[in-house]
Amino acid sequence: MRILALFVASVAFAAIAVSGCTCGGKSDAPQPVASAAASASGSVAPTPKPNRAVALDPIARFEECSLGHRGVLLDLGDPSMRGRFLTKLDAPELETVEHEGATWARATNRNVALSFFWSSELDRPPPSLADSGTPFDSGTYVEGRVRSITARSVSVYLNGKVVGVWPLSKGETKVVVARGGAGGVLPGVNELNLHFNGGSKKEDDTLAEIDWIHVGTGDSSEPYAAPTRTDAIVNATVGGVSRRALSLRAPGFVRCAGWIPPSGTVDAQLAVAGPGDADVEVRLLRDRAPSLILGRAHVSATSAPGSPAPGWSPISVPIGDVGPAGTMAAIEIATIRATKGTRVLVAEPRVVGPIMPALPNPIPPSRSVVVIVLGSVATHALAPYGGPRIAPEIGSVAIGGVTFDAHRASTGLASGAVASMLTGLSPRKHTLEDPDARLPKSLVTVADAARQGGVTTAMFTANPLTSAVFGFDRGWDTFASHGPLEDVPATQVFDDAARWIEAHKDARFLVVVHARGAHPPWDATPDELKAMAPASYGGNLDPRRAGEMLAKMRKFPGRGNDADRARAWALASHAIDQHDAAIGRLLGTLRAADREEDTTVVITGDSGMNESALIPLPDNDALDESVLSVPLIIRLPSHVLANRRVATPTTSVDLARTIVSALALAPPASFEGIDLLQLANGEIMVAGERALVATSAARFAIRWGPFVLAGTRERETKLCDLLLEPSCVTDVRKTYPLALDALHRVAWQAVGPSASPRPRTPGAIGREPAFVDPTTMAALYAWGRPPEKRSAGDRD
Repeated sequence: MRILALFVASVAFAAIAVSGCTCGGKSDAPQPVASAAASASGSVAPTPKPNRAVALDPIARFEECSLGHRGVLLDLGDPSMRGRFLTKLDAPELETVEHEGATWARATNRNVALSFFWSSELDRPPPSLADSGTPFDSGTYVEGRVRSITARSVSVYLNGKVVGVWPLSKGETKVVVARGGAGGVLPGVNELNLHFNGGSKKEDDTLAEIDWIHVGTGDSSEPYAAPTRTDAIVNATVGGVSRRALSLRAPGFVRCAGWIPPSGTVDAQLAVAGPGDADVEVRLLRDRAPSLILGRAHVSATSAPGSPAPGWSPISVPIGDVGPAGTMAAIEIATIRATKGTRVLVAEPRVVGPIMPALPNPIPPSRSVVVIVLGSVATHALAPYGGPRIAPEIGSVAIGGVTFDAHRASTGLASGAVASMLTGLSPRKHTLEDPDARLPKSLVTVADAARQGGVTTAMFTANPLTSAVFGFDRGWDTFASHGPLEDVPATQVFDDAARWIEAHKDARFLVVVHARGAHPPWDATPDELKAMAPASYGGNLDPRRAGEMLAKMRKFPGRGNDADRARAWALASHAIDQHDAAIGRLLGTLRAADREEDTTVVITGDSGMNESALIPLPDNDALDESVLSVPLIIRLPSHVLANRRVATPTTSVDLARTIVSALALAPPASFEGIDLLQLANGEIMVAGERALVATSAARFAIRWGPFVLAGTRERETKLCDLLLEPSCVTDVRKTYPLALDALHRVAWQAVGPSASPRPRTPGAIGREPAFVDPTTMAALYAWGRPPEKRSAGDRD
């Protein structure tokens, strides 16, 4: 009843007449139909206010949605299908060809595997049969429009069971049907396999071309006209008002999966094209829960005598309780019945978040910015994140600033994560996905943007992967690096930065410090070593040569013993204490130079550490959540937004835009991500969670809410739910089909063949190899890189 009251109130607020609406409840419960009467001619319904974030937009992001009519449609020539193929994510894109007014997919492999989601709502009989009491045959059939090139037939399998065979005739285009028994299709994700028989045995020869595939239940004798993208999205004028709209035939639907925000609504404008009327349902589909009908509406092309001419009818349907943080789900807008020849027009459909308070005053710009990037730090061991490590200097910055609770690195590789911070691009786009890659010269960085804005810039690094050899020296007015072989403390870069700030205290500046963090080599005096665990240690782990030994222990787990591992973790912990003290010295220089009140300070990390691991040295290819979880704390001038926490997930890519915006400069067009200061201040809103993508050369890990889809470009490995199992071991793909569907689409877009421009495309960015000299190779060895690893430059 609460949902019903909210729905009626929202419609009344929109100033349209709606009567008898019942919203909410299970999909199989009897539901009275609401009548959405036509509004006055030419009236314009209110669009989502600026302070309501849009979570789903089926028209703007139609390629991420599914379109169905009398069942499920798989339009193989449509770009939205790219994430449906159960093939390697790095496989070449499916070749398409245009003819007969359609886009066809060419099948060159004898086996084509696809996936699709089947809603339990599709098992309901059509209204004509439901009302008449005629028995409904729910048997499954699979039909397709196919043009044979050399194949003689196609064997059709659904969820591993034979449905039937499509007979083909060489050179002929026809619609073919294979009909299986009842129970062939299952609620949730289904797998459809096509095996092409006969034809050429040569690799890459075309066997057949497929326009579309339709999976349905019931009677398959009625001719099927597949809705296409151009057919489904139209510019429609109703009552003198033109809008971009979805055009749906009955029974048909559009379904979009993603993160649904709490207290959200489904907003749209309804009308009909044609002479009759139609009934529309708005549904919420969730994993491991019954589907819900959120609301129904009746739309008609006619009006009562004396009433205004029909126009667009606005609806606003409350989604209801999806938890305090929202949930992964799908919204389905379905036309369940329509007069013959009538289509339903759904204009401006959106899932929007709750109405937010009025926007606060914008954050005043900073004169300068200092960015401190810690290397290899266990985020949740720090006190600001609820851990036991006090780290007083980092803690003081957190008290005076904003702590981002769900910050995630774009990769587990230090150079790739820092490159994302400097370029505002994902590793797939800036190309630093392996330790032998160099920052491309063609990329625009925060240093370029700052210098063009009259800001003096400097970078100081203690990490060999962000040295000049790897391209990180370009664009800075001052660049200095201290490698692991130098006889200087690991924290020397902080003192260098402090001296530089003192020398430039009258200027606007941007300073980036990439520290070693908990990564070896480590600094410790004999007295400090005596006080470390384990007591009376007599092993061979030398602090200055620990990287070499740990690299061998990582490659050969049998090497080393429990005492060696305990000493390694004690040294890593000691290093974080030293870095925290060095941060204090750097911040003290800002205060002494009278620059604390006009400088933004950013503290973050390039990669995390798993404290339950045997050694504190993550693999470059590791994409575990413990490695990707990194701290992010931003303190603004005059402690604006002091002691604030942000739960919205953020990523390394966001920092480039944030840094440049803090300096009151326009971010370059290439910068992606969001401005984190505007997010913290409530000036921009993210409706629910974002999908955060992390990649390496061979792996990917995509987190969306509590779900993580991980694997290699060869195949998905698993989908896990961190709420159920923080260790992310159990694969839950079969029990969370909607989450899998949404994350697989993100994976295809982020890791698939279209995720980055081809190197041969004019203006595209190609990977540049770093040419590692013997000195740098020795430094990497001391830092923990295996000695047998050779650079891409050496290989090339």
